[in-house]
Amino acid sequence: MNAPPLLADAAFCAALPKAELHLHIEGTLTPAQKLALARRNRHAMASMTLEQIEQTHHFGGSGSPEVDLKQMLDCYYGGIELLSTRSDFFDTALAYLDQCHREGVRYAEISFDPQAHTSRGVPMADVVVGLYEALQYGRATWGVQAQLILCINRDRSVDSALATLDEAAPYRECGWIVGLGLDSNEAGNPPSKFVEVYRRAREQGYRLTAHCDVDQVDSVKHIWQCIELLGVERIDHGINCLEDPDLIEQLRQRGTCLTACPTWRLRDPQPRRVERIRAMLQHGLRVTINSDDPGLLASGTLGRMLPRVAAHGRFTRAEMAQFCRNAFQGAWIDGPTQAAYLRQIDFLKPACV
Repeated sequence: MNAPPLLADAAFCAALPKAELHLHIEGTLTPAQKLALARRNRHAMASMTLEQIEQTHHFGGSGSPEVDLKQMLDCYYGGIELLSTRSDFFDTALAYLDQCHREGVRYAEISFDPQAHTSRGVPMADVVVGLYEALQYGRATWGVQAQLILCINRDRSVDSALATLDEAAPYRECGWIVGLGLDSNEAGNPPSKFVEVYRRAREQGYRLTAHCDVDQVDSVKHIWQCIELLGVERIDHGINCLEDPDLIEQLRQRGTCLTACPTWRLRDPQPRRVERIRAMLQHGLRVTINSDDPGLLASGTLGRMLPRVAAHGRFTRAEMAQFCRNAFQGAWIDGPTQAAYLRQIDFLKPACV
């Protein structure tokens, strides 16, 4: 009789080489980091106590996915206001990369929201240079490889998005920015709104992804728009694809990577969306596990959340290894680099059966 597959325990999850594809650098700010930045930059939040800032992270649980997303974004943008200087961006990214090093995250694609900074008068150069210098330091010091994704805020105008693309062009041309994403409040802001932005980004050589958040109005329709109108290679979240068999087949045939986030909030007792993520894996979709906004969420960074997700979902070692394989296969890296990361996962194969 064959032995049952081994479940993935914390030690196995720790040993797995990991890639993070869905991470907002502004969403890595913890309450303690927020307080430190507020004091450094003499922001009004400096008058708050740590406990008061922590309380602002108790969002969600309204019963409405649209309201919950709006509450989370309010907390997220409250942290964005604290980032004002090149040093702020450098320090924030470096703190995240240090955590990656501690948790075995070998590679990360880091999204940032330039419009939310430049609209406050922060120069694009301070945002991008601060982040990129941290990425260089993190690779030289800890061997953590990372790249930048410029995210367009979908609740802003198309003209603003196009202007941002133009302003970021020098950094794309020198290879500092690898991809374009689409995030923020989805209500009333479908992917079809940004067809021209994505057309120009494709011509300029950007790799393409876009958010289709979970259980929003027209979620399935928006996923179709992403693949048919925007021509994306990846979809961030995308869990509602399970509601349409034809869409599942399209995503499988295209090999579209879906960066799911089984994250949980302070008010949640356990990881969310786990059974739907399991179903995506069983359908043969290239689904990955990601941390999204670890500073705002109780689930935290990828290395911290994986053991909880594995335990709650009773995922096997082979399944957790497949999530990690999917992430490196969906990453925007060259073939030899990808193959090297996959060999590191294959090294653990004897322990997966």
